[in-house]
Amino acid sequence: MRLPLKTEYACQVMAQLAKNHGDGEVQRVEELARAEGLSANYLVQILTQLKPAGLVISKRGKYGGYLLARDPEDITLAEIAQAMEGQDLIWTSPGNGGMSSPKVRSAWQQANQDLHAVLAQVTLSALIPETADPETEESTPDWVI
Repeated sequence: MRLPLKTEYACQVMAQLAKNHGDGEVQRVEELARAEGLSANYLVQILTQLKPAGLVISKRGKYGGYLLARDPEDITLAEIAQAMEGQDLIWTSPGNGGMSSPKVRSAWQQANQDLHAVLAQVTLSALIPETADPETEESTPDWVI
């Protein structure tokens, strides 16, 4: 199973928005796109999906951009995944025309419930990128968002 790339990008962009949440200033699409290595058009598609879910707010105009709709501590990965993937979140039953056995369907349902439970425990504040500490000159490892 793979996490859809669009959902991963949504989590990364939300983490970028969370990083500057306290200052209350909007972040421009171009700046977010550059920070994440995405095209601005693709990023707008992602943000457009997050907006009706109540996760981001957009401001129009010359100084417009996006900001989080709520505190990063109140937004979970489950909410982001659901905004991007709908009710199925990540995994769906493999199918075969609805001919899978009840035990197989049950296993997939349990996997979805377990996945949702884990994602619901991780808040956006846990994903806020850290910056290098100038005193120790240490930087955040590459594997951290």
